Amino acid sequence: MHTVRLRLRPLPPPRPGTGGDGAPRRRRRVVMAAVPHRAEAGAVYSAEQAAGPDCLGRSVLVSPGQDPPAPWERCPRVTVAIGSPDAAVGRRLRSAWQGRERLVIEVDGPPPDSEPVLHQSWWEWGPGLTLIDEVWHHLLTANAVDARDPEQLRFAPRERALALGARAADVGEPGDVVLPASEPAWCDGGPLDTFEATELRGAGLIPAANFAVGDLAVLTHCEPVADLAPDQQRAVGHLGGGACIVAPAGSGKTRVLTERARWLVRDLGVAPSAVCLVAYNVRARAEMQERTADLEGLEVRTLNSLALAVCNGTGPFARPAAHGRVEVIDERAVRDLLHGLVGERAPRRRRRAMTDPLASWVEALSASRLGLRDPAEVERDFAPDVEGFAELAPAYAEALEERGAVDFDNQIVRTIDVLLTDPNARAAARRVCGVLLVDEFQDLTPAHLLMIRLLAGPRADVFGVGDDDQTIYGYSGASPHWLIEYERFFPGAARHLLGVNYRCPPEVVEAASNLLSHNRHRIAKDIEPAAGRSAAGRSLAVEAAGDGGSAVVERVRSLLAGGADARDIAVLTRVNSTLLAPQILLAEAGIECMAPVGPWFLERTGVASMLAWLRLATSATARLPADALAMAARRPPRGISPRVVEWIAEQHNVGALRGLAGRISDARTAERVSDFADDVERLGGMARDGADTLALLEAIREGTQLGATLDERLDASRRAVDRSAHGDDLRALMSVAPHCGDPAEFEDWLRRRLTEGSRGGGEGDPRAGRPSWGRGVRLATVHRVKGLEWPHVIVLSATEGLMPHRLASDLEEERRVFHVAITRGSESVLIVADGPQSPFIREVQWRSKLEPAAPTEQPA
Repeated sequence: MHTVRLRLRPLPPPRPGTGGDGAPRRRRRVVMAAVPHRAEAGAVYSAEQAAGPDCLGRSVLVSPGQDPPAPWERCPRVTVAIGSPDAAVGRRLRSAWQGRERLVIEVDGPPPDSEPVLHQSWWEWGPGLTLIDEVWHHLLTANAVDARDPEQLRFAPRERALALGARAADVGEPGDVVLPASEPAWCDGGPLDTFEATELRGAGLIPAANFAVGDLAVLTHCEPVADLAPDQQRAVGHLGGGACIVAPAGSGKTRVLTERARWLVRDLGVAPSAVCLVAYNVRARAEMQERTADLEGLEVRTLNSLALAVCNGTGPFARPAAHGRVEVIDERAVRDLLHGLVGERAPRRRRRAMTDPLASWVEALSASRLGLRDPAEVERDFAPDVEGFAELAPAYAEALEERGAVDFDNQIVRTIDVLLTDPNARAAARRVCGVLLVDEFQDLTPAHLLMIRLLAGPRADVFGVGDDDQTIYGYSGASPHWLIEYERFFPGAARHLLGVNYRCPPEVVEAASNLLSHNRHRIAKDIEPAAGRSAAGRSLAVEAAGDGGSAVVERVRSLLAGGADARDIAVLTRVNSTLLAPQILLAEAGIECMAPVGPWFLERTGVASMLAWLRLATSATARLPADALAMAARRPPRGISPRVVEWIAEQHNVGALRGLAGRISDARTAERVSDFADDVERLGGMARDGADTLALLEAIREGTQLGATLDERLDASRRAVDRSAHGDDLRALMSVAPHCGDPAEFEDWLRRRLTEGSRGGGEGDPRAGRPSWGRGVRLATVHRVKGLEWPHVIVLSATEGLMPHRLASDLEEERRVFHVAITRGSESVLIVADGPQSPFIREVQWRSKLEPAAPTEQPA
């Protein structure tokens, strides 16, 4: 750990809290600005006062050989060598702080620096990075009385209260201080907790989180009063520091999260400006804001909005000293910047056909920054597509810095850098994030996790809610280990398991449990269906179908006839292109549905290439379209130069193509042009002989090697299966071919259907990342609907190659994707296998005896 030691100095004055949470209280909220503190004449802080009630567990600092004050005479003694602190001693101190055990702590010098600074590149960090000096400072000062000068005992929380305007309590009075309303209060430096009034000798208790925001309100000792199940109430009412809430599908995690915030602020008395809810995305944030609208002053942010606020110092955050406001640039600006840098550094190579030249660079940047990975390692992993990335990545970061700009991922990296290098900005951020409630914890990337840990600081008061069994964004760095090994990242955290699935029918709950038992890297859990829900017999079914789209239409018609509303039904698939058939067929059946596949689908590399070949096949007896000739000559690649491709596009029929081949002097090129002419002629012959659309598409995919080329070149090079592969696109195209048998009409027929669908209100182009919510049957990929539910769910294309996806390397994550799919339904789930059945269909039927892997116990 590389730190720069600074001279200790008082924290900057905290911002006043806002107070006023709009609910009746049994206490008075006192919010004051910090004022210079001057010890009152005759004010004595006795050892008995400083020790406080036993329940507060205050320790005491003494010098080597010094006897402790009387209240600590019988307490265990721990020795800390400041110059070379021992990790085992640190764990002992952490346990005592967490468990409120009194210790006598002997130190041989001043506590370590409370404001360390660390200058490193992002790839030198890790999700477990810890500022060791500030942790030791916290353990030695947060809830310990400094008695090294026996004539003047000091306790940091008391001094903060005095700086905020409280009066020092007189000897014999209960409490450390007396508040402006003449209420005695103890100043707490331990983890967030409450106690009976008798334990506190009739005084109130001000938590550390309230001090930080200038709020002197005392806590109220109470249990959650919301209508919650026992497991939910235990989680909501957790006290004593951080907590990991394992919330399986349908267990009510959002309610637990928002009721936790309500209980903390409205009932317990934590200042709303000290509590921050962190949502994974904008939709989740909107839901949390709606559910907590009555809690004035509560911060509800997404990960990136929180990061940007820290970067810019907006609202209650402090402007970083090193720079002013930053500009957020979009993907187009990112690509423009990358284009120049790649051109400068990457070796000159001929561009490969059918590739996006910058896609791998964009993906590599994300992998390095959000994954906190060394650019050289990422370059090796992406070889040979990003040659020179090890030098480009830091150059790209420098270019952003020079522009005063951040892109989406860099918002997180820039924030971490601010938190590591700017003590004032870090302190301000921690005041706002005194108590952190984080949703979808399993979906965090390593960079997200590090940012959360730095915001929480040594107190580690993070209430993390998530489900390791719903980790399905591994391609972006998400990991089930954030929950499995939660205590490693947040030492002393408790764990609460929500054990009831209130959403799904018993058959689905059992099937999900069976399926997940085949995973090793998970938290062991036994999930029960809600009390009173009996097995319906048909709530979970599997259907083998030759035509998946038609099977969907039949099922939807049956549900509608039974009284279901179209909006109660969702069709879920592994990849977006698989939704093409149900989208078109539902529309043709007059059933309103969302349209996730738009005309942009026809522009996809594989689809555009196949349709170009289809146009050639159906035009072989007439004039060959120049654009189709040019595209087909390049896809699949034949090693034909761009100049020769231009000549090919000028030919009007197969005979002219053969004539061109005869005029080319280079034998290899002539042979390739001749082979191309043969393919056009063969397909044209099939069309003249009456081949239907499906037969021609199959011949194009196999006969021209287009399918194999897509698998081996474009799809095989992908590192993330976060969207349709080009091979998936071809299969989707062929799935609708039987519904328009005339190959000459097929492309126009398909374009009309997609254009009509896009006008009807669908999700729009997934490349834009801005879904619109329409009406009717919901068609979506599993990745887009995690956290949502419908009465009736149809899981389409549960087949080998899609579930699990043939390009995926993490079988356990693919199993989790399937689990998320089947647990979206609250009344019925139909699994449609329109091909060789997925192995997961077998696994839902029996429970494995595989033991989950044990978590790592060593704290980060």
